[in-house]
Amino acid sequence: MNIFSKIIGLLISIPARIKGMKFGKNSFIGPGYDIKPLLKGVFLGNNVIIGRNAWLDISRETKNGEIIIDDGTQIGRNVVISACKKIYIGKKCLISYNVSIMDHDHNVLDPDIPPLESVTTEGREVTIEDECFIGAHSFILKGVHLGKHSVVGANSVVTKSFPPYSVIAGSPAKLIRMLKEI
Repeated sequence: MNIFSKIIGLLISIPARIKGMKFGKNSFIGPGYDIKPLLKGVFLGNNVIIGRNAWLDISRETKNGEIIIDDGTQIGRNVVISACKKIYIGKKCLISYNVSIMDHDHNVLDPDIPPLESVTTEGREVTIEDECFIGAHSFILKGVHLGKHSVVGANSVVTKSFPPYSVIAGSPAKLIRMLKEI
């Protein structure tokens, strides 16, 4: 990364830094990210790249959630990562564009409360281990643990955990094959 790129990256990240987001060395977030009131609890490791129009959100209801994105991970544009507990994304992961990762839901099943006024459910941690690939337009939902070097096909909805080296796809996502036996 040349000095000009570093300066531009620093300028773009100023609002996020003011809101409490922590950046590792050579980490970058693209322009157009949502400047939510709570970015305290968002930690980027070294050499993390997040594309434009990202929405990183720590739930206003809990205020103590965490989003940790470890070293060398690259995330495409228009990603949504929302935590009320904890979302951990490991090292050297590749997350495509328009992916959503959430550790909670909205409690919309009470017929006496309009969805707009509903609160979020209690979260369950999400863990994406090192070297995973998440295809475009996929959803990773609460309580999911993806093992090392798992591959999630495009347009998948991941509602349960899978072991390392899994190739999964579908809605809901199912195991397609193993890349390597463990």
